[in-house]
Amino acid sequence: MSIDHRAAVKRLLEVASEEKLRNEGDPTFAVAVAQVHATLARNEEQATRTADLQEALHSLRRRFNDTRTLVAQHIADGLASRQDDRWKAAIDLTKALDEAHCNLDDLVDARLSDDGWDPRSAYKTPASLTPAGGWVAASKRDPWSKAPDITSQIPEPVRLVLADRLARALLNDSDGQSVARTLAFALKNEGADLTSDIEKRVAELTLGRDPSDPPF
Repeated sequence: MSIDHRAAVKRLLEVASEEKLRNEGDPTFAVAVAQVHATLARNEEQATRTADLQEALHSLRRRFNDTRTLVAQHIADGLASRQDDRWKAAIDLTKALDEAHCNLDDLVDARLSDDGWDPRSAYKTPASLTPAGGWVAASKRDPWSKAPDITSQIPEPVRLVLADRLARALLNDSDGQSVARTLAFALKNEGADLTSDIEKRVAELTLGRDPSDPPF
């Protein structure tokens, strides 16, 4: 059961005052107890204020982080929009935030990377459109445009040979594993994703051919 220390202080001081007026008893004890209750009352009030401040600070921090995330997403979308005006607006907003000591580069870079863009080039020039239906070598392609998917354009015999050699290299305990991973990632970066073919060939080499596959 909680004690109303403020009310106790008032009551004890009244008792001490009455005892002094009647010249009866010793009001010193009542005054001492009143001082104890007064101290406890101040501590309770301070604890309440501290709890309120902590709750307010937590709420402000949560809102601040949510705002940073939303603004970073807005900037990243502007940088990747392929629209010069939106790109410039995103750049200007980034500079203004930097001047206000609210740098969001880490969040913007993470957003760009998640969407498949190169953050290193995002601030240098607006993203350009890859020619429709065409393939551009990495050296000539816009440095942060997405590589078009050309997996289906690779002749099947070539794709199967590559998948077989890469799968065998990945299964060996040697430096070939590292080379195979590097080559697979390089091909994927150019738009030739052989992941499914490699996984299928690894399964065949370790578990045998899938009986449901046709024998031709």
